[in-house]
Amino acid sequence: MKNWVFGWFVLPVAVVMLSVPVSAHHGASAYDMTKFTTLKATVTDFQFINPHVQLAIEVKDDNGNIEKWIAEANSPNVLSKNGWTKDTVKPGDQITLIGNRTKKGTKVLLLQKVVLFDGHELDSDPYHDY
Repeated sequence: MKNWVFGWFVLPVAVVMLSVPVSAHHGASAYDMTKFTTLKATVTDFQFINPHVQLAIEVKDDNGNIEKWIAEANSPNVLSKNGWTKDTVKPGDQITLIGNRTKKGTKVLLLQKVVLFDGHELDSDPYHDY
């Protein structure tokens, strides 16, 4: 009887402990971390929400055509430690973004740094050196 009760206690604990690595964050495997892309853009939307802050931006290509991009940043918790707030950028703001583009070449950027119109720089990843 003791082994049976012990087994019903240990089994759920073991399952939880083994599943922790499985629930780990997806990481940056979709992004080309060997190259940085710099974009001068106009903000169209800023979502300071979990799990990742997102910026919707418009960028002019070499021919003057408007391209719509998404920039994914770190969590609001991490960004707030770097000086970000929900009011850091607003639609219409002109900013420069530095980050890593997807390996597939889609118009999605893993944001590393933002340079605001006034020249103030804000990091998205406090552990990365540019």
